[in-house]
Amino acid sequence: MLTTKITYALSDWIREWRKCRKENPSLDDCIKFTEWKIENYDLTDGDRMIIESILLYETEET
Repeated sequence: MLTTKITYALSDWIREWRKCRKENPSLDDCIKFTEWKIENYDLTDGDRMIIESILLYETEET
């Protein structure tokens, strides 16, 4: 289950990725990071949609 703590960690991780690599992470990279943080939990389709939303939000050009 995605918790607030996990979603904040994902957001921070995406920002750091962009800062260090000067490119956006892929959705698969974000899913792998989240699975690593959560450990023994299979992500649902809803979880994957939330991860994709966070990725889109963090990589949106303003």
